[in-house]
Amino acid sequence: MKVAVIDLGTNTFNLVVASRAAEGALIIHFEEEIAVGLGKGGIEKGGITAEAFHRGLEALTMLGIKARGLGAEHIRGFGTSALRNARNGSAFVAAAKKECSVEVTIIPGDEEAGLILDGVRLAVEFGKRPQLVMDIGGGSIEFILATDRALMWKRSFELGTSRLLERFHPGDPMTVQEHLRIAAHLDVQLEPLWAVMDRHWPHTLVGSAGSFDSLAAMVAALRGEELPKDRNTMHFSTTIFDELKDGLLSMPREERNAIAGLPSYRVDSILPALIVAERVVSRGIGEVCWSRYALKEGAAWRALNAPTL
Repeated sequence: MKVAVIDLGTNTFNLVVASRAAEGALIIHFEEEIAVGLGKGGIEKGGITAEAFHRGLEALTMLGIKARGLGAEHIRGFGTSALRNARNGSAFVAAAKKECSVEVTIIPGDEEAGLILDGVRLAVEFGKRPQLVMDIGGGSIEFILATDRALMWKRSFELGTSRLLERFHPGDPMTVQEHLRIAAHLDVQLEPLWAVMDRHWPHTLVGSAGSFDSLAAMVAALRGEELPKDRNTMHFSTTIFDELKDGLLSMPREERNAIAGLPSYRVDSILPALIVAERVVSRGIGEVCWSRYALKEGAAWRALNAPTL
């Protein structure tokens, strides 16, 4: 049996069509990402603009058609930060069902974090020492602290890349002062995370999907490689992260647009994502790990292992 999951993110909509192997492994049949910009122009005002509403339904229709064409028996959509904070989020859910024949559930940040961890566990091996999972979205950022046996802590912060860009409006290129203003804001807003990190001292930061897909692709390009489709995780040093981060933050948009591994729709959002990661890495992280799997794979895994769908 194949299931399809669509992650309706603030910046992109992401589809996965998956099934379960006899031995229990998750089999990915198809993935697609569409840059929608659902939160563009409205995320800081608490709504979805008419243009973004239309783009969202158009993308959802295309992804639904694709999933059914691939034989998916069940299709589920998950709405995250942009939809859960928009006054017209429920109207979008109703339109998705009526016009796209896709059932969309708007989930709270806490549930989003749990699904992300389920997905990451399918790609990354956890040990006895706590690891910190971070998923940077356009509307929110989820942090999860976990070991191989336990979920220790999780929390969602409404500090996604689109929110930071709309709040601070950095120039091109971003100035040092703009960088420092965003960093100072994050340092205050993420105080609950700092307290958890100070207690448990995670050594590894696991970045899942989204901005970290691009970061991993750029690291691979620096090594003269391409990121294979069947590779679901990669480790790299904080030194490599710092080199990439420092270079990208000082580049004008035109130069970033030419960087191997960085898609054009992420040339702006990568900047606040890098600053978020910088603040976390500076708190004693010794290694960075990328996970290809995140929310949509976690949701697919749950669906395929549920007693009834």
